[in-house]
Amino acid sequence: RETSISSLPMAAPSWGAKAARRVVRAVAGAPPSRRLFYTDSIAAGPNAMYLESLYAQWKANPSAMEPKWTEYFEAVEAGKSAKPPMSGSALRSAATDATLTRMASTGLTVGAGHVPGGATGGGLQNLIRAYQKRGHESADLDPLGLHEWRQWFSASGVPELDPKYHGFTDADLDKPFDVKLPGITAGATLREIMSSLQKTYSNKVGFEYFHIQDLKKVEWLRSRIEDPGFIPTSREKLLSIYKSLASVDTFESFLGTKYKTTKRFGVDGGEAAIVGINAAIARAVELGVTDVVIGMPHRGRLNMLTNVVAKPLTQMFAEFKGTHYDFDELMDVMESADWAFAGDVKYHLGTSNTRVFPQGKSATITLEANPSHLETVNTVTLGRTRAKQFYAGNTEETRRSVMPVLFHGDASFSGQGVVYETLQLAHVQEFDVGGTIHVIINNQIGFTTDPIDDRSTLYCSDLGKAFSLPIFHCNGDDPSSVVAAFELAAEWRQAWGSDVVIDVICYRRFGHNESLNPDYTQPQLYQRIAKHPRGEQVFQQRLVESGIASQAELDEMKQAIWKTHEEAFAAADTYQGKAMEWVATKWEGFAKPTDAASSNPTGLDIDLLKKIGFRLCEAPDGFALHNGLKRQLKKKKEDLEAGTAIDWATAEALAYGSLLLEGTHVRITGQDVQSGTFAHRHCVIRDQKTSDTYCFLNNLNLGPQEAVRNSILAEYAVLGFELGYTYENPHALVIWEAQFGDFANTAQVMIDQFVSAGEHKWLQQTGLTMLLPHGYEGQGAEHSSCRIERFLQMSDDDEDDIPTFEKDFGRSQIQKANWQIVNVTTPANLFHAFRRQQHRDFRKPLVIASTKSLFRHKLCKSPLSDLGPDSRFQRLLDERDPEIAGNPDQVDRLVFCSGKVYYDLVEKREELGLKNVAILTVEQMAPFPFDRVKTALETYKNVDIGDGVHPGSVIWCQEEPKNMGPWSYVRPRFVTTAREGLNNDMVMRYVGRRSAASPATGYAKVHAAEQEALVSEALLGHDDKNWQTQRPSKLLGHQT
Repeated sequence: RETSISSLPMAAPSWGAKAARRVVRAVAGAPPSRRLFYTDSIAAGPNAMYLESLYAQWKANPSAMEPKWTEYFEAVEAGKSAKPPMSGSALRSAATDATLTRMASTGLTVGAGHVPGGATGGGLQNLIRAYQKRGHESADLDPLGLHEWRQWFSASGVPELDPKYHGFTDADLDKPFDVKLPGITAGATLREIMSSLQKTYSNKVGFEYFHIQDLKKVEWLRSRIEDPGFIPTSREKLLSIYKSLASVDTFESFLGTKYKTTKRFGVDGGEAAIVGINAAIARAVELGVTDVVIGMPHRGRLNMLTNVVAKPLTQMFAEFKGTHYDFDELMDVMESADWAFAGDVKYHLGTSNTRVFPQGKSATITLEANPSHLETVNTVTLGRTRAKQFYAGNTEETRRSVMPVLFHGDASFSGQGVVYETLQLAHVQEFDVGGTIHVIINNQIGFTTDPIDDRSTLYCSDLGKAFSLPIFHCNGDDPSSVVAAFELAAEWRQAWGSDVVIDVICYRRFGHNESLNPDYTQPQLYQRIAKHPRGEQVFQQRLVESGIASQAELDEMKQAIWKTHEEAFAAADTYQGKAMEWVATKWEGFAKPTDAASSNPTGLDIDLLKKIGFRLCEAPDGFALHNGLKRQLKKKKEDLEAGTAIDWATAEALAYGSLLLEGTHVRITGQDVQSGTFAHRHCVIRDQKTSDTYCFLNNLNLGPQEAVRNSILAEYAVLGFELGYTYENPHALVIWEAQFGDFANTAQVMIDQFVSAGEHKWLQQTGLTMLLPHGYEGQGAEHSSCRIERFLQMSDDDEDDIPTFEKDFGRSQIQKANWQIVNVTTPANLFHAFRRQQHRDFRKPLVIASTKSLFRHKLCKSPLSDLGPDSRFQRLLDERDPEIAGNPDQVDRLVFCSGKVYYDLVEKREELGLKNVAILTVEQMAPFPFDRVKTALETYKNVDIGDGVHPGSVIWCQEEPKNMGPWSYVRPRFVTTAREGLNNDMVMRYVGRRSAASPATGYAKVHAAEQEALVSEALLGHDDKNWQTQRPSKLLGHQT
């Protein structure tokens, strides 16, 4: 009786879920004997695919293979267990040979008796294979004819492309062979076969695809590449290409004429790349794409805006003339609203537009704004793409309908590590965007650096081979070949949902920008470039000489395009633009920093909170929970019922659950977010018997929630991805959590260029939330600090700005700030911080210096009432001991702090029995809560605030060294509050670790001593009536 598929002893394949499903389907369709290919421990996995190819060859011609294969396949057919004669790369190589040999799918039959060679096809087969694999290394790819990278990285050339290498002689060149390849007639001579191979594989496009492990993909590509009609030759197509090229070229030439020395980072020398992406998008739209999201650096960006995204030429020229905004209006806004859009240089700006294509279909094309930091925009682009796909329905169809395109420079693609991170995200769950088209504008130079100095590989694109991506190298002076490659890339992406790399090898006609002279660093190269005609002229000459078009016909076309530019240039003088024009889509109704704004309460009904909480503590029937988790869920239910001691994780879950019920999308990513770095969250759990996963947020009757996803171990790329995700939809709480806050600095470029400054530069709001675990627990320099001082330093509120101290001051203050920096101390305030992100009609980034030890701290609890109606986020929390708070006149020492050190202070105060010390926490450090601090200082009026020179008894206590942490930020703002709000010259007293280069000690005993010293000094102080002891301990910093 035949064994059922479900009973086969199949281990989970190591190469991924998609491949596993393919194997299951293959097993189902295979005869019982051959299922050994898929179930045998040695043959299982990718080997099975290769064995299938060899099996087909063996069935067709057993004598063509070595006897050991006959023994193996006969055993398999008999249903016996057998070990393949080879595995790994050797097996793959043999399988590729077999695939090449099979006529039915590959088109090759080798004539008998002519060719020396191996058992699987002989010398002719090997020659053909050499061209398929390495023909690109002799292709005519450099418009300048130099191919210097080959001299540097591949000096020996490619001997395999010489027929003599495979045993042929000159006498064999005119002998006929029975070869069935596209474009080759039966009985073609070796000379004719060689000509065809060179035309296909060593012409103006070089193909790298034989490194791809999936043979079906290899065959898919080969059948198209070897199609004689792959490069377009029709008059209609070639004239369409020329018109596109003329538009691209005219834009650069026109600007070069009008603004000879103005920086524009033109694409002169690489014009064909813009023509190519236009063709790729048009082809993709034919295949079902409705949205295209583009990320690119500055080179060629202005051309992309006009010729691909269709930004009006008039607006572009107005930006060059400086007439696109009213300077007086901008100054008026700054005076009246005390905030103004900073703007950015035109080659950093983005936009979005809907284009209608010739076939009548339309697509929305978005070009992301970007900084000068090359490759930083990559994952921002992918994040927006994934969000578009998700909100369009989150199906395979919507994944195919939204296509990302990333442009790169040759030096940056091979040199910037974020490129690797970007490629690594390609097939990770909830980061997979269904394939990206990567375009390298390969100028064969960095800023002034030659390729030999900026990489170690033959091609700048070689990283793509690590991810099994097809790579097409194109000669930038042959736009018809470039268009063919780009259209193939679009087809590949739509067919396979995978990335593809197009390496457009061209040149940079001017220096890094138009005002720089490149002769200093590359004299010979630029002598060659100076003599080389523009790409449009090269293609024009080819069309005329081939009879495709007359010179007059092409001149007329070019003149019409130039006239359009002249008319737009003249119209730019009267262009009516706005300096603070709101360009984002789907953000209508959201307030800019200069608009009146409102916020809504974040508290919820107690009964609703309990219902949400109980549902988030329930696992499906039969789900085998970990015993420890069973105890935790039982305790959570008890705490919810009692309503007096809600812990950190429960408050967090209640925030997520309530927002989901209100229609807000919630997405949390990071290295370990499903359980949490400190095993507090357990939002996604695993069955202890089956390892199946379950997300508690699925219990809200809202359907499956793909809300919480672990990510690759990369801060830079993943933070950028989440930022891009937030750009698409304001109604989403998107959170990125660092494993430890210390590691967030590997994403510093993203934080500096996008998160902190994006709204000011580009009017691009985001509600991105960053959770950065922070706190001194004795774990050393790299597990203590999220470097909160850096975030505070980048906060744009002025320490000397005089606050109004009026009602709603806090909201208007946040609305004009670039972001919010908080270090909360209660679960309730965390709950409100998350919900506040969505309950305002504007969006701001939120940086939370989140806890590590308070998850399980006995004092870190909140009553459910603090999450209930009329409750809201507290920017400053007053003294929480009722006795001390009720007797403010008895307080003569006032300690301000933030974060986890509060609990250390409270426990020590309790131990010492002190009732004269009030401890307040600044929950939101930026923007600074001037009004709340003023109220606190007024409340504790018997506290000595200092005499203007010496400190009194108002203390800032922190765990961080004095040159780190919040001290440098909060100190002047406390002083401003006292000066402007109370007319007092206050001198704050610092209590914390001494200044240091390292954030924390690695010695546990030293850490404990430091912590004891700072807590005791903050509460008790020292005898210093004569102001002689400014530093009472060598462990601590000076107090002023």
